Amino acid sequence: WSGPTLPPLSATAMALRTLVAATAALAAATAAAEHHCVGRLAHEVLRSEVEGDWVAVRPAPSKDHECTALGFPGLDGDRRLCVGVNHDETCRTAKNPVVPLPLHARCQGCFVGASTDVFYSLNITRLHVESIGIGFRGSTILSTLQVDDDEGRAGRSRKGSKNFGETPLEFNVKLGGLDLDIKVSMPTELTYDIEARESAHGDVGARIEVDMGDNYIEYTKGQGWSHKKDKMQFKVGPIHEGDYDTMANVTLGFKSSLRAEIGPLAWFHVNVANEVPIGVSSVGTSGADLLHSCLDMGLKLDVAHEAEVDFSILEHNFTQHWGPHADRHHDGAVLHKCKDLHPPVPEEMTVVV
Repeated sequence: WSGPTLPPLSATAMALRTLVAATAALAAATAAAEHHCVGRLAHEVLRSEVEGDWVAVRPAPSKDHECTALGFPGLDGDRRLCVGVNHDETCRTAKNPVVPLPLHARCQGCFVGASTDVFYSLNITRLHVESIGIGFRGSTILSTLQVDDDEGRAGRSRKGSKNFGETPLEFNVKLGGLDLDIKVSMPTELTYDIEARESAHGDVGARIEVDMGDNYIEYTKGQGWSHKKDKMQFKVGPIHEGDYDTMANVTLGFKSSLRAEIGPLAWFHVNVANEVPIGVSSVGTSGADLLHSCLDMGLKLDVAHEAEVDFSILEHNFTQHWGPHADRHHDGAVLHKCKDLHPPVPEEMTVVV
């Protein structure tokens, strides 16, 4: 007697049995999860027990507190990564009070600082890229550009630029047999164009804030590229201090490329370029109690992103490029203001664009 005949398994039961079996097989073939930090963000690494079979990395927010406790050179007051030019440890003000510029100009209190978090994810199976992602979270670029003109040379125009290279922040991670250097940097070029009346004295500048939020890219095999970005916001405010009888036209700006690289596998750039034309006039005499002062300001801003995946190992070669694609563009006047003031005149305000 063979006992009662059992009813056939339902489709759901068969699917559950298959899932349990697959999960058990994966657990048997998977090493214990490892974790590493990129700044204050934790990442979980899963890999096959069979060397080179597969490796996967994904953000692990539940472990972020462990990375924050470690600390790392290059973090700002909020424990985020800080990269740029002449920024202090807060990433919100200048480290050195003066930055020399060509043609007898100097930048007073100038800095450009990007405060950000960097994350990445990847899945490589049997030497093939299944998916890879990289980008920035909660990014803000703050800058102060203020040209100091106090040498009696204002009668001739001065136009120049200065490039600032930067040693990247680096994080070395091991993914099974892969040894990767994750690099974060922001090379920057400062630009200026000054025209002013002979013997005039004045400090003219601008404060610029670019709030980018999240901006990241991902490539998935069979689906192609996808891009996630938050709506960007910009703030600009003038800095003006001048004597009587001053007339000046100044255009200040910077070009920065916020960059993240995963060794030779992939890179992601967010490129920010801006120009701020400023016109200043203060009409009066040295004995006057009041000066009639006018300030005009414009703003030209362009933000774009670009990415590439380049995976080459043994006979396997895989390359995909994305962009550049524009994220935001603005070109127009943002401020016109006139009033009577006592000299010298400090002028500060903020305009949200």
